[in-house]
Amino acid sequence: MPISPPPAEVQQPTPVPTTVQSQDPMANLYTQMTNLNMNPVDHNVAHQPSVRALHDDAPRPPPLIRATGQPLEVVTYCPETRAVDYSLYWYRLPDLPDLLICTRCHADHIQSTQLASKFEKIKRPDNFNSMCCFWFPRVKEVIWPQAVRTGNMDALHEFLKKRLNVKTCKGRNSTTASNGIKWFGMTGNEINGFISCEACYEDRIAGTPFETRFSPYREQPTNEQWSCDIATPFISRVVVKKAKEDDWAGFVSLATHRLSLPKCEGRDIQSNDCTWYMPRIKIENMRACEACYLDRVGFTRFEKEFEKYVMPPGFDSYFEHMTQFWSCKLNETNLPLVWALENAIEQRNWSVFSSSAEVACRLPPCTKNGIIRGNWWTVQGGCDNFDVCETCYVSVLRTSGVAQFFEPVQRNPEATLVCDFCVSSPRFRQYLRKYAQSVDLGVFSYYLDYVRTFASVPVCPGLDVVEKGHWWGYPNALFCQDCYLSFVTDTKLGDSVVLKKAYDERAQICQIWSSRMRTMWLKVCDAGPPGSPESEEKLAEFIEFGGKRLKIYTQTVPQMKFIREMKLMKMQNAMHQGLLSVMYNGMDGLASISGTTDGHLHGNSQLGWYETEQGAQGAQMFNNMQAGFASANRADEWMQIFQLERIWKEVE
Repeated sequence: MPISPPPAEVQQPTPVPTTVQSQDPMANLYTQMTNLNMNPVDHNVAHQPSVRALHDDAPRPPPLIRATGQPLEVVTYCPETRAVDYSLYWYRLPDLPDLLICTRCHADHIQSTQLASKFEKIKRPDNFNSMCCFWFPRVKEVIWPQAVRTGNMDALHEFLKKRLNVKTCKGRNSTTASNGIKWFGMTGNEINGFISCEACYEDRIAGTPFETRFSPYREQPTNEQWSCDIATPFISRVVVKKAKEDDWAGFVSLATHRLSLPKCEGRDIQSNDCTWYMPRIKIENMRACEACYLDRVGFTRFEKEFEKYVMPPGFDSYFEHMTQFWSCKLNETNLPLVWALENAIEQRNWSVFSSSAEVACRLPPCTKNGIIRGNWWTVQGGCDNFDVCETCYVSVLRTSGVAQFFEPVQRNPEATLVCDFCVSSPRFRQYLRKYAQSVDLGVFSYYLDYVRTFASVPVCPGLDVVEKGHWWGYPNALFCQDCYLSFVTDTKLGDSVVLKKAYDERAQICQIWSSRMRTMWLKVCDAGPPGSPESEEKLAEFIEFGGKRLKIYTQTVPQMKFIREMKLMKMQNAMHQGLLSVMYNGMDGLASISGTTDGHLHGNSQLGWYETEQGAQGAQMFNNMQAGFASANRADEWMQIFQLERIWKEVE
């Protein structure tokens, strides 16, 4: 729905090369968890089972996930919206080389048809984002069955060609007009302001009985931010189901109700502030707000496992619920239980979730604040700097069937540890990527080897300086250990760097973490064999540029950081003065109403006159707040930051 006005624009990181338009694979972590779909393993199974041949209501046998061995040629599950940036086999139509189909979708829907010979198998290299284009509901449920019946793939070609040029849905994240997204709204305006991005319209609405119910929406103003309503998980399922039934009124009713619900923040709230759903078979502390219940469970096989909580009648019950505070356990911030629920849905087994929730709901939550005196697990064989809390062990590892690759470990009971499956842990994204790769390929060593290699390696400092550190690379072009192991070592010149684990007490920065420097390094590696004149010439240019970049860094980045930190301090002090002003004005008001003033006026001609000293102090603090905000937002300082950033970006 349209939102106005927009907040300040946030600069996005440079994406890796891709052949399919895709959103940042980590922009929506819930989507990442959903599409991993990791199930238990059965080590007695010799071959990868064909799970899609079973009846839809039958429990699925677990996929094969081994400690080591050859990777599976058919991935365990379709990655759907998850972009895969490691090497995998894919299928495609020869005349549409940029549109890929995962081996899972090919095995389940294409391989056994007379059209299978129309597709070719390829292998994509590492570091290129690849996404499956077959999982779209319109392809899988409308266009492809029709193509199989008629033997004609013209409709599939037409759709995929058009779909390649459609901007990717940004989910529930607000987007501005600069993103160039086309919008569709309800022709009859049955839900005021309801809009769908072009991607969701093409994937879920076009080609169905609902297509005539939508039409192009008005152009998005530059000062407004809009978000796609179809991207709401519950609505995305409802629109597909109701379109099959040609039940427009049913869709409108359900979508209207979902959009009327307040957003769940995952915080403790009064228990009577919203409608709650709880498991029919009680699980202590397990409850979900209505919004999260619909998005996670609504129109899934487990929706009847929950029931609406009805508050007992009477004043005593009402008063009790006013003093009780509950939190939603299915909010996207509670990733372990969300992950467990997705595994249970994929496995068609409610006990997978319920057994996990019974334990997890009694444990401290896995958050960035860490856990004291908890039970911990690490990878099999031990790893000093890798820890998994009990909540994630029972909700993620055990429900995913990889618990056998982990073992209990004793940690300092007085230390506050952050779980490595927490989104706030330094290497969460890298670990998640390797975890997904291990499940896709059915070989867990991809994850285990990465953890053992990088758990003790400090994360790349990026723009921050490091004192008393070890460095690789060349003088004026230093590489931190993280970047050396994860990037440089696999390149042609990785073994021939001059410095290897060189200790330096001075403050230094890593020079190879940015996309520009990595691109330059790859050009050096491609210039010629190590030691050749061509290679040496390019290497000298790279080192020279590194020295120039370092010089500009010292002149710009520290100064920008200092100005921003000072602005933040001024802003915080101004807010503090504002809070004190409110407090003193309240004291002034109470004294005036109760008649406890001293009969004198307080203040001065500039400040004003007040009945109490507290009133004068409140006015002074209010003035301090205004002056502080004005100082924190001085235009000349913002201009200075802008100028420094422009200089830095010339080499960055």
